[in-house]
Amino acid sequence: MQFINKQNTEPIDWNAWFTVPPDRRTFDYGIDSGSLPRIREVKQFLINEQNSLCAYCQQKIDIDNSSIEHVTPKEHNKELSTSYLNLVAVCNKNQVKDPLTGKFHCDRERGSNLIPPVIFYSNTKSVANKTNIYFTVYSSGEITAKPGLEINIRNQIEAFINILNLNHSILKANRAKDALRGIIDAYRSLPDKSPQKSTFWRKQYNRILNNQYHPFREYLLVFIGSKIGLN
Repeated sequence: MQFINKQNTEPIDWNAWFTVPPDRRTFDYGIDSGSLPRIREVKQFLINEQNSLCAYCQQKIDIDNSSIEHVTPKEHNKELSTSYLNLVAVCNKNQVKDPLTGKFHCDRERGSNLIPPVIFYSNTKSVANKTNIYFTVYSSGEITAKPGLEINIRNQIEAFINILNLNHSILKANRAKDALRGIIDAYRSLPDKSPQKSTFWRKQYNRILNNQYHPFREYLLVFIGSKIGLN
């Protein structure tokens, strides 16, 4: 659920990265993916571009536990299958099925289903004076479409959440327990009349806002933003 600030033009080495020996630029990732000796450089570039966070769920990723994902699946548009603007990095390894639904999440769940690309191409990320305009979050770890969205936008956001199964029970637990619980416990440990308590949420918001690498960053900013009157 993060906006990815793509460059206006592809990286300078992009064509070289997608050149199949001896010297052919491939536009068909499905056929040629096994013949691309520099594909790890592509993946590492995308990971760096995304601040080491999965494009979909914002878990921490690295070169070994991630994969290259096509926003528009190559099955639907082969011509975009090696396009810089269509590629992102996502979590892939060590996923387990949701014990409640039997489903995976992110690209392992979506398969070749089309997802609305709206969050990739519309800068809606949280900033100092407002939070992400598309999502509402809860202390349980759940993510939903923000109330009041226009119907066509709301439908896109709900489809984005559902197709990628972003409310997978383990994702919710990781957001709520690993990312949020420590912050809430720290707040509750402060004395009620402590000066630190009155400024706690704003300081936490700024701390996470300034850390582009923080796992579940948008989830936390939306949750904490509600504590300081941002929407």
